[in-house]
Amino acid sequence: MRIKFLLTTFLFLLSLLSFATDVSFIVYHAQGTVTVNGKTMLKKGDKIMANQRVSLADKSSVMLICSNYKVIQLTKKGSFAVQHLLAQCNKDAAGYSSSYFKYVWNEFTHPHGKPETNPGEYMKNVGAVSRGCNLFQTGIAVDSMHFYAGTLSVNVRTSIQNPVIALYEVPIDGAPLRKLTLANNSPIRIGELAKGLTPGEYFWTLQDADGNGCERSYLKLWEPGAYSRKLNELFASVPITTPAETAFAKAFVLQENHFTAEALRYYKIAAKLAPGNKIFKKTLSVFYETNF
Repeated sequence: MRIKFLLTTFLFLLSLLSFATDVSFIVYHAQGTVTVNGKTMLKKGDKIMANQRVSLADKSSVMLICSNYKVIQLTKKGSFAVQHLLAQCNKDAAGYSSSYFKYVWNEFTHPHGKPETNPGEYMKNVGAVSRGCNLFQTGIAVDSMHFYAGTLSVNVRTSIQNPVIALYEVPIDGAPLRKLTLANNSPIRIGELAKGLTPGEYFWTLQDADGNGCERSYLKLWEPGAYSRKLNELFASVPITTPAETAFAKAFVLQENHFTAEALRYYKIAAKLAPGNKIFKKTLSVFYETNF
């Protein structure tokens, strides 16, 4: 009986310890005076445990990431028990990109895993057409791409001699609308490939002189109005915080949804606004990588 009592007590104390040490929230953004247990000022990346309290002074706010990657926001002055805030994680929170916040959560809870070296691992496969081919490799994913304007150079490595980029209106068979010769060590320039084409769906691939190549990649060209509306829809899933962080989050969501050229533009903005941020710099560098 005594052994059973001691075992029960041990398990109870162990559960309390687990409750006290498990991470309940990660701070995504804090503005004004926001403290934990009335002492420590909170900042991005801080971990909050279930047995703590979060306090906000007047005109302060904090955005917290739940362990299920939902987001809650506190904007009113007061002191809040974390264990009571946890219930909000199971409600229909703001429709922010869960994959982006999964990336942020892992960035701060698994420092040795270095998720920041490849944010793409955390992106959902949104509307992608999955293809694989050993005839050529690219530095960034090009299986599915949405494009309106701008420039996007895709570094490529291929075993094809004198490769040709062929553009089609259909995914299989049909005559090419356009062929562009790809010079040695030159990137695929999506802007040139799409130049002068009307909005619509196209398919392209890299071929040899005899027309042999890989399965075609998907390219959607947008008209201006629809493109702008789609971007606004995607940006609705991005919380507004600092200019640099907001630009990076927008870039992440754009890349996840295959608006690759637009994503590059926002990654550049983020890196320019925060030149000392290693994550922003590393993510941007992937677009220019040649060793893959």
